[in-house]
Amino acid sequence: MRTLPRGFTLLEIMVVMVLIGILTSLAVLSIGGGPQDRLAEAGQRLAALLELHRQEAILSGELRGIRFERNGYTMLKLDAQGVWRAPNATDTPYHPWPEDITLGLWVEGRPVRIEKSDFPQVLLLNSGEMTEFSAVFRLADDSALDAPLYRVAGDAMGRLTIGETAR
Repeated sequence: MRTLPRGFTLLEIMVVMVLIGILTSLAVLSIGGGPQDRLAEAGQRLAALLELHRQEAILSGELRGIRFERNGYTMLKLDAQGVWRAPNATDTPYHPWPEDITLGLWVEGRPVRIEKSDFPQVLLLNSGEMTEFSAVFRLADDSALDAPLYRVAGDAMGRLTIGETAR
């Protein structure tokens, strides 16, 4: 009986490295700061989770999505019955942001009202593509024209851009 060689493929090693990098960045982001730092932290955490789930969608061949809610967002996957569920039974799919942060959402160039829904507003396809979106974080109690804003945007090719922005 012939045995196959044992070891890890390059793809498996790369996936582990990406996961370690994302988890490390989440740990670094958990160290709090001032209001502007909290905006940046919320945006960077969203971008890191989006990238993680986009990579998992590619590797697993599954359709993934993100459902934005008033106080946070939920990462989902489409199961075999066509129902959106948490990616794993052990995952906590809901990720809240601090109470003093609000979100503005645009999908494919149009503003979206954030309300309770069973479906995600942004899809992460197994080809690496995603729904074009822009999520802008701001402080809830700061409505000045020069108030800090932090934007996370994704294009149809799956590229993410993050950073401070102006009104």
